[in-house]
Amino acid sequence: MCVYVCPLQPMNNRVPMFVFFQGYLSEVGASLVDEKLKLGIVPPTGVVELAAPTFYYDRIDRAKARTKERIQSRYPNIGRRFHRIGLPEKVSEGFKMTGSFQLFVKGYQDAAHWLRTWVNQPETAPPPITQREFQFLFEKLVALDYIIRNTDRGSDNWLIKYVLADVIDRAPVHNNEVPCDPANAKPQVPGDEKLIDLVDSETIPDAQFGSPDLHDPAPAEVEWADVSIPTVDVAAIDNGLAFPFKHPDEWRAYPFGWALLPQARIPFSDEIVDLLLPKLDDTKWVRELCEDLRRVFKNDKGFDKKIFEKQMSVMRGQIFNLREALMKKKSPYQLIQMPPQLMVEVKQKKKKSRRSRNAEYEEAPNYDSDVSGVHSTSGHVETEQPGPSTSTAAAASGAGPSTSSEAGGASSVGSKSWQETYEQKVQTKTPFFRWW
Repeated sequence: MCVYVCPLQPMNNRVPMFVFFQGYLSEVGASLVDEKLKLGIVPPTGVVELAAPTFYYDRIDRAKARTKERIQSRYPNIGRRFHRIGLPEKVSEGFKMTGSFQLFVKGYQDAAHWLRTWVNQPETAPPPITQREFQFLFEKLVALDYIIRNTDRGSDNWLIKYVLADVIDRAPVHNNEVPCDPANAKPQVPGDEKLIDLVDSETIPDAQFGSPDLHDPAPAEVEWADVSIPTVDVAAIDNGLAFPFKHPDEWRAYPFGWALLPQARIPFSDEIVDLLLPKLDDTKWVRELCEDLRRVFKNDKGFDKKIFEKQMSVMRGQIFNLREALMKKKSPYQLIQMPPQLMVEVKQKKKKSRRSRNAEYEEAPNYDSDVSGVHSTSGHVETEQPGPSTSTAAAASGAGPSTSSEAGGASSVGSKSWQETYEQKVQTKTPFFRWW
């Protein structure tokens, strides 16, 4: 079984604290969660198969490839019968050759770079309108990391793209202060109705024209009239150590690196609540997310259903806590202080009656006889009816309402609440080293 083991080992040489599926599947799973939540902060990621002579191959694979190439060059009729010519494809993670293939993003730098620059050089800090945009993107990062329980999120593995302000090019103006059309290079002379008599205007006091006070502060739109507003964007990369099968409960707590930032003390905004809460509150959406992740993790040859179900229990517990935090408008720092939970799916057992189990082995009714549906001496009505009359007899015997109720229950599964769909378990054991 291919696993991705956390590098830190327990001090008493026991079993590692976390065992993950291959890291490249965790990268693809994080991209899937980002797509389902419509966050747009994880670069598109997928599993690809690549082949190159520089990859590591066994001597047998290289000998097979050389032999097939020689046969194809000398005997083309035989060579065209080969299923593959050359080295076999390998599951690759770009340069690491052991994981996913992720889209490269341009213009981004480590978050630590810009966060440190904004503190040391306040003149480069973003204006309030850009700060609100960055806060919204930061809350998206918090939601993603908390749901997938990313155990390796520091300031060096999430990126920020910050475009500084720049002067906006304006149309050229002549010496007579009349704006010029750049295309025709002809001055635009105003009409007669817009002309002003300068002699009469000199005698009119300035108060009548409503001249502005030079000491009044200009609004933000006027301040940035000739300068472009700085833009900011966030990219969440390096999600290979996510989706654990249990919460940290041994030596390390695996804290989130963004928990100590000042943005983590601000309560969640209305924009992030409107974006995430309708999805997180829908148990049907959560079930669909788990099924999509199952299809992703099944790419691993060592896929284990029990371990995957534990992973989903941890993720559902994180979703439940995030849902509660969004409802109560908590801050990201308050969110990580909530007790870790496991939400185990409640599987209802379907009980079959003895009559339904024996129905398959009963003798087929005689369609030519008239004894079907005749009352017996005990008053019991036979339910074995030919053709369409079976449903009618079933309804008469009380089997009909139960069938309709089961169908109604199946159609309303998605509308069930969290308490009806999952069993809540709170983890009381905490890690030894904990700083929050």
